[in-house]
Amino acid sequence: MTTLDELQRWLTQKEDNSLECKEAKNGFDEGELMEYCAAMANEKGGVFILGVERGHQITGTTAFLETLEKLQHELLQQLRLRVEIEELQDPNGRVLIFHIPRHCPRTPVKYKGRYWMRVGPVKKEMDAETLRKICNEYEDDYSAGIVPDLEITDLDERAITILKERRARREGRPELAVAPTEQTLRDLELLTENGLTYAALILLGKKEKIATHLPQAEIIFEWRGNPGKISYDFRREWKEPYMVALNEIWDMISARNIRTPFQQGFAVPLEIPAFDENSCREAINNAITHREYRRPGAIVFIRCSPLSFSVVSPGGFPEGVTSENALERSIRRNPRIAETLQHTGLVERSGQGLDRIFEQSIRQGKGKPDFSGTDEFEVHLNIPAQVRDPTFVQYLERVANERQITFSFEELLELEHIRTQGSVSSPAYRENFLDLKLIEQVGRTKNARYVLSRSYYEHIGRKGSHTREMGLSRDAKKQLILEHLQRHGRVRRNELQDAFLGTPSQILSNILQELRNKGSIVFFGSRRNGYWAHNKSNITISNSETNDEFIGSKKPN
Repeated sequence: MTTLDELQRWLTQKEDNSLECKEAKNGFDEGELMEYCAAMANEKGGVFILGVERGHQITGTTAFLETLEKLQHELLQQLRLRVEIEELQDPNGRVLIFHIPRHCPRTPVKYKGRYWMRVGPVKKEMDAETLRKICNEYEDDYSAGIVPDLEITDLDERAITILKERRARREGRPELAVAPTEQTLRDLELLTENGLTYAALILLGKKEKIATHLPQAEIIFEWRGNPGKISYDFRREWKEPYMVALNEIWDMISARNIRTPFQQGFAVPLEIPAFDENSCREAINNAITHREYRRPGAIVFIRCSPLSFSVVSPGGFPEGVTSENALERSIRRNPRIAETLQHTGLVERSGQGLDRIFEQSIRQGKGKPDFSGTDEFEVHLNIPAQVRDPTFVQYLERVANERQITFSFEELLELEHIRTQGSVSSPAYRENFLDLKLIEQVGRTKNARYVLSRSYYEHIGRKGSHTREMGLSRDAKKQLILEHLQRHGRVRRNELQDAFLGTPSQILSNILQELRNKGSIVFFGSRRNGYWAHNKSNITISNSETNDEFIGSKKPN
């Protein structure tokens, strides 16, 4: 319970992101109050006071005089935030004090679909960068915790040297390579006033110290020449500090690399490696940064075969991240490790590494990586190793050069989805792709499919595949329906659906109605149990009747 003395102490302070006073003598707008509460919660929380004028003199307020209990409930319902409200009676008038808690980690507070923040003395709608920072928060950074009794002498000199040299190159400051070890550790917050952190142990600790304090900080590599085998052909374990282990791990992978030659026009043949170095390193860095270290016995596994490169990271996705949104949302489970790897140039900014892995795999014609096998206990990042369709990216590069355009990673990802799934996952790109004639629409309803354009199939020398993907023309389907009815007499709707498997139900209904309206076929019986039959007096379809309509045209049904 706030006392009048405590209130007076607040009123002697300067207003900032955690303190706001409003006069509100004759009332205060509830929506305005909600926005201020959301904005302050999205900072560090604080106190919002009504009944105090700009000079911090108490004037009293009549705001929410009869509705305080209802207001507290509304704040909880609208903001999902428990705001405590106090009503104080000062000699100069009634004062309302709203105690606003800080937002939950990774959960910015919004009101009516909008996120609010404080900028100096005002509130405004939150910018994308601030929103991203809140969404990427993590409540408890295990890697920033202090390891009991760990000393600088317990760190591996080789690892420290690698750390200093990488940091010096990354920051363009050669003097950092020979900086005192203690200063380097403090600069990177691996060493604090309380001692050395778990990040220091994982990245730099001597092998025996890692085994003592964190034995699950282990990496195991397995190779299978036959991907279907249960037993491995080769296995190696690392319990060394990560700064030392990383290059050794890559050498082990590189020794088994397979390169696929790829001729691009008259240029010198290129070689596409099964295991791209940048992607493999990034995937392993990602596992070290995001894994759960608290689970005993939970180990990072790297599993390789001629078909794929897979990294298994303990702990499952952090709360709020799924296999569907992992490319859009990144939450660092161990920020201290992530920040250290950034300072050494081993990883880019949060969230960019995964984008680069996906982009490189698609650009090399291997297809899109996936997270199959992921569950609540571990994350599987699977990167294809075999080249599947290098001509796809070659075609996009030709289009980009001819039209002087550049494809973003998001556009490349969407085109790969259309190529493999035949559907649009992001409608925002659909119209642009249609305008550029990169894709074509098959069907004219909500069940429409999308395929790569005819020019792509001409580029790869498979024109027949384009015809198959586009399907039969509307006219051809009508003629086939008539022939089917002539041959079999009475035919029910489900039988026609079987005959035209792959044709959306609504499109088939439209075709039948067009034939019926022209008098080419007739319908007998009830809608549920009826059947279709041909009209023998009028069974010929002319091109003029159908106006040469093809599935995929943009004319309405």
